[in-house]
Amino acid sequence: MKSLAKNFGLITAILVATAAGLRAGEVPTTSMQLTGVGDGVTLGDVYVDPYTATVGGVANTSIICDDWSNNTYYEETWMASVINATTVGNTGDGTPMFGNSQSLYNELAWLGAQMLANPTNPTEQTEISFAMWDLTYGVDGSYEDGTPPLTYLSEYQNSAAQCEGQSVSCYQETLNLIAEAGNEGNYNSAGWDILNPIAGSQNNQPEYGTPQEFMFYTPQPVPESSQAATLAGDLLLFAVAVLILRRRGFLMINR
Repeated sequence: MKSLAKNFGLITAILVATAAGLRAGEVPTTSMQLTGVGDGVTLGDVYVDPYTATVGGVANTSIICDDWSNNTYYEETWMASVINATTVGNTGDGTPMFGNSQSLYNELAWLGAQMLANPTNPTEQTEISFAMWDLTYGVDGSYEDGTPPLTYLSEYQNSAAQCEGQSVSCYQETLNLIAEAGNEGNYNSAGWDILNPIAGSQNNQPEYGTPQEFMFYTPQPVPESSQAATLAGDLLLFAVAVLILRRRGFLMINR
């Protein structure tokens, strides 16, 4: 999102998107409003990820944009389909903006996870954002923005503070990230959801076009051991304790 926001950090709340009475086969939808540009890091006149939105009524939700060609504007509201990133290959669970390529969205989730690991590093924010935008640029046949993301990065990196003094240029490191992501087509994208804008649902003027597609992550709960496994562990500890006590008693008796 340019100057006004070209559309991570840790998510502040879990999105509840499935509407009551949702029929089998329906893709859940949610309301969206862009409310902030994260920590405001820019390259040229482009704000890089992450951004902040109200999603399904949940304010201050961190979101990541994977879409270079469209634009989203501050306080713009729209509706979006909510698609589980692990089911992208199943057309019955919805089709994201860039198609039902499971490997592509696994790669995007992997890049997003790298950003989550250090969400306030300006250099990483820039490089990961442009890597994601390059992976999706033109995939759906859309080139609304005629300047490819890597071309834009190469033109503005020398004037960006976050790219100064780097042993490897922002442009080259972005190329490295794209190559690494290419090996992550089987990455486990559990916890990631795709927010695909529903055309015509935005509150802005038609000439502004469809808003961008975003992704966000919900931390996954740590699996708890089953009751049977817990009971078995408790019984084993009890048996060991009894054995130790019996052994100690036997030694005392035979002194």
